[in-house]
Amino acid sequence: MPVPKETQDALEHGREGFTYREDGEFAGATGSSAVGLYRLKVIQNALAFEIKTGIKMTRASTLKAANQSLGTNFKRKQHALDAINALLAEYGEGTV
Repeated sequence: MPVPKETQDALEHGREGFTYREDGEFAGATGSSAVGLYRLKVIQNALAFEIKTGIKMTRASTLKAANQSLGTNFKRKQHALDAINALLAEYGEGTV
């Protein structure tokens, strides 16, 4: 599935901008690629949370954010989550 250039850059180079504490915990993301990858992971977790609990985020639509990041027009959250999981697994970033 072709994705927007920003998402592709985030998947390919996002890890390079991640910083970790001495204990190995995530500390922050520096640079547009790292922030883009972090954003994609947050969208992934938010979609999984909404699907599992039925509770919706109030500030923004997770489905809209997922569609924007993926360059798609999914109508169901599960389809968007499956696409994000497949994309992240392809780049070794794991799934929810």
